Amino acid sequence: MTVADLTIEALRALGIRQLFCLPGVQNDDFFDRLVDARDITPIVTRHEQGAAYMALGASQITNAPAAFCVVPGPGMLNAGAALTSAYWAGGRVLALIGAIPDHVKGQGIGVLHELPDQTAVLEQITKESHYIPTGESAVASLQQAVDSVVSGIPRPVSVEIPVTAWKQEVDGVLVPPTATFPTPADDQIAAAAELLASAERPLVIVGGGAHEASAEVRELAEMLQAPTFTRRQGHGVLPSQHPLWIPITVGHELWAECDAVVGIGSRLEFPLDWGTEGLNLIQINVDEDELDRRGIGTIGIHADASTGTRALIDALAPLNPARPNRHDELAERREAFAAKVAHLEPQLSTLSAIRDVLPDDGVIVEDVTQMGFASHLAFDFRHPRTFLTTSAAGTLGAGVAHAIGAQAAAPDRTVLNLVGDGGFLFTAAELATAVQYNIGVTILLHDNGSYGNVKRFQVERYGPDRTIASDLQNPDFVAFGESFGVQSQRVDDVTQLRSALETAFAHRGPSLVVASMPDLIPSPWPYLRLPPTR
Repeated sequence: MTVADLTIEALRALGIRQLFCLPGVQNDDFFDRLVDARDITPIVTRHEQGAAYMALGASQITNAPAAFCVVPGPGMLNAGAALTSAYWAGGRVLALIGAIPDHVKGQGIGVLHELPDQTAVLEQITKESHYIPTGESAVASLQQAVDSVVSGIPRPVSVEIPVTAWKQEVDGVLVPPTATFPTPADDQIAAAAELLASAERPLVIVGGGAHEASAEVRELAEMLQAPTFTRRQGHGVLPSQHPLWIPITVGHELWAECDAVVGIGSRLEFPLDWGTEGLNLIQINVDEDELDRRGIGTIGIHADASTGTRALIDALAPLNPARPNRHDELAERREAFAAKVAHLEPQLSTLSAIRDVLPDDGVIVEDVTQMGFASHLAFDFRHPRTFLTTSAAGTLGAGVAHAIGAQAAAPDRTVLNLVGDGGFLFTAAELATAVQYNIGVTILLHDNGSYGNVKRFQVERYGPDRTIASDLQNPDFVAFGESFGVQSQRVDDVTQLRSALETAFAHRGPSLVVASMPDLIPSPWPYLRLPPTR
């Protein structure tokens, strides 16, 4: 068995059956062996960033490992933005990166695709980075890599393999990957339970780390009658129709008067900016660095969301933490919020049309776009893992490839990408990939001829005569889509959107819906970026 063969075994051990990739000379020996691996389908993309974004989407929608393979140097750097996105957005991604010959590594002689220190770059955007110079080190390194991919914090792991190593023989075999997670400490659970048992006005905040803890989050919220909200990644963990769910803006209102907060699988980066004076904070997080990042005396429960929340519920139950029902109060607050944001048009009508035709388990993949921002406030999310995002990375232009990867990994789900005309062309060439592999994703492209969010900020901050570098000259997007063989439609009014989406969702291949949009639309940011309140 060679290093190339062992790498294929690593993919099999992770349950990976699709490899998003862009081959090249440093990886030729690997792809030669992949020819005989009939159980792993290579999905060749049109750009390395597309391969890596697709792996992110595949991992997020399935909560399982996904993988991509690219050449070193420019190939790795092209994939770097997607690795950064996976780092912040919870992608269990295995990045197979080629490398220059091991005997010239670090010499700076200008070998094809050389970087001064490729490993140093990868170490900054992955959870772990492994380098395999010889067959002798391959088994140990690949075993550690596959174990890491399925364990602990969901972040990417990279494996660099030089062109000189692929054909070297290995001594040993891989064993099935072992997933390890921290065990919550009894004293922290007890302290958190005691605090919550005496709290009168608790709040719960969930993030992307809570997707597998939906049942536990619901049980804890109902036990405490605690209003529950999220910023973006945790959408759907508690369905937005649940009587205890609230939008983030209502969460901000309640922040001033709450006496305890439970953060579950969330970095809490926005709410903690609202003030922490007199606040009792509990954090359940698999990332130990997040347990008390601000040094305010948080009770930190180091565990994955499901295990930690279940332990907290079990400790709370004997303490009789029952609270008066808050359903009516929160319903009134949600109604007041709905009235407050009713002017956000055409965003609200668009999101309503999407909800009407998207299946309950349908998935929205947001790009950095105004419709995505509005969805954080106003979309009816009904299940976990139905909203995929690059999270804190905020990666403009990831959306098309991101959504294609999600759809490829879950062909029986309906996947809809929300993207603006500014971000669309970043990865629009991957429509060719969707056509080639008949990946039935739907792209909803909002066309207003500008980087709309940038332009609105310029108008608001500097005046309408001070806009710069924000207007766009666009192609005919329908003709563009059709040139790839993508079913393409244009809608000029939101009233036409339901029908267009129904047609797109029913189509067996990729679809593009181009929706005309006003140049400047109302901003959702006053309801998302909120000032201190305590």
